[in-house]
Amino acid sequence: MKLQEATKRETLHIAVGTLAFSVIMNGVFVLLGKWDMTVLWGTLLGGGFAVANFFFLALSVQKLAAETEEKKGKAWMQMSYNMRMLATVIVGIVGVSVPCFSWVAVLIPLLFPRVTILAMQLLGMYKPEKAVVNNDKGGDESV
Repeated sequence: MKLQEATKRETLHIAVGTLAFSVIMNGVFVLLGKWDMTVLWGTLLGGGFAVANFFFLALSVQKLAAETEEKKGKAWMQMSYNMRMLATVIVGIVGVSVPCFSWVAVLIPLLFPRVTILAMQLLGMYKPEKAVVNNDKGGDESV
């Protein structure tokens, strides 16, 4: 399976947004006088995982789009979702239980991909395509 340009582009957007929000988060830790190396390690774990999780989501969607059997595609997407959620729980547990990580700095970056998408929408950089539905008269129309 070849990596599509849209997957590369959107993952890059998420990576840049996650990096920007991670810098802001670390700045807040500095301003509060709470920054130390555990914050840096936590940011790297949480932010790195968040970008990787988004990338694997994009790969799953790309594979689903290429799948010819709907049932097989849905099963693949469900398995992918379950594995990514399991990995998220494991990262959260590691971030909370291993003392070299600030648990706050691990967990907050897990939200940065969603915040990045919201920021892109608010700035007009990302506009979801309108869904097309089949109407009763046999034609397609935007909703």
